[in-house]
Amino acid sequence: MYMQWTTSKSIKEWDELRMKMKSSQRQKQHKSMIKWITKKDFDSTTESKIMDYINKRYEEGEDVNVENLIPDLPLELQKEVKRHICLNLLKNLKIIKDNGLDKRTQLLHKICDSLQPKFYNDHCYIVKEGDPNDAVFLITKGIVWTYTSNNGEGSDSRHVERLEKGQYFGGKLLEWVLKPTDDDMRNLSILPVSSKTLKTHKKVEAFALMAHDFKKILESKFSLLGHEKLQSKAAIRVQRIWRQRRPKTDDDVVQDRAASL
Repeated sequence: MYMQWTTSKSIKEWDELRMKMKSSQRQKQHKSMIKWITKKDFDSTTESKIMDYINKRYEEGEDVNVENLIPDLPLELQKEVKRHICLNLLKNLKIIKDNGLDKRTQLLHKICDSLQPKFYNDHCYIVKEGDPNDAVFLITKGIVWTYTSNNGEGSDSRHVERLEKGQYFGGKLLEWVLKPTDDDMRNLSILPVSSKTLKTHKKVEAFALMAHDFKKILESKFSLLGHEKLQSKAAIRVQRIWRQRRPKTDDDVVQDRAASL
């Protein structure tokens, strides 16, 4: 009887201790969540949706991983969060601007929706020099270093670059997908190799744009133009091809000379 009593008492004490530990852990999680939401500067509607979701998870007795919250959010809320964090970053990328994609809001929304949130501890390799480069990383928090090998010739600070919030790594891949030079590139049967190493200095939050996702979105971009615009673009393209292939007339020569003046 005594042994049974002491055993049941030990179990009860352990359960109480576990609940206290869990409560303490949730308080820390909640503080971290508030801090994360505040720093992201969400609008009041999105903020309320996130907090309602978190509170519901707590009520159901589930733990919440603050650093991996976004993939667990409802799909539509995920889109709101990723667009809020990443849309302006995408618009400001030079290669996006140079290709006229910064004005294509629907297209940029699709790219935001496809982004995969990534979290890395300090002093952690994200990409190593010589690895296949299959993603572009948008840095949204923390510090990373990117550098090239010195091939045993001693250190050279000219090869080291610091990347912070608002910057990105993997621009060569964007060019690879946007401007393929052969069928292998177009089908992504081959990928560029990273010429640099990407390593975290502090904890890093980033969003990865995978090559196959970017390619798929670009292939469907004409469907976002609407039927009339699509017909217009097709007509312009046909006219351009026809003009390039037909024999030039005297009028064409006169027009070309006039345009060059």
